[in-house]
Amino acid sequence: MTLEEAGKRYGISVRQLELYLSGGLLNAKTKTGPDSYTEDDFEPLGLIETLRRAGFRLEEIKQYMSLGKDQDAGSQEQLQICMLRKHRNSLLNHIHEEQKLLDSLDFMIWNKKKQGK
Repeated sequence: MTLEEAGKRYGISVRQLELYLSGGLLNAKTKTGPDSYTEDDFEPLGLIETLRRAGFRLEEIKQYMSLGKDQDAGSQEQLQICMLRKHRNSLLNHIHEEQKLLDSLDFMIWNKKKQGK
């Protein structure tokens, strides 16, 4: 499959796929031609996209995926968990800030309705 076909299949832009390929996040080990990839080449896309949407930078995604190559599995797992927790906390803080804004808007709506009566 071409990058265009892969992009449509996985809902990711060709530009993003090219970025992942050039950044070493996707390995085209099974590339069958100059513009031909197999589904195996795109196997890590789910993980990559989840990490990206969670706020990981490309360098962090690469680090997360490469952890443990020179370490034991337990050590790798602990470092990955640490990275995941860091981003989880960041997302949770963002959610709390957004909730504060929602609460403020709800209060303003309530107050306006109260004044209109």
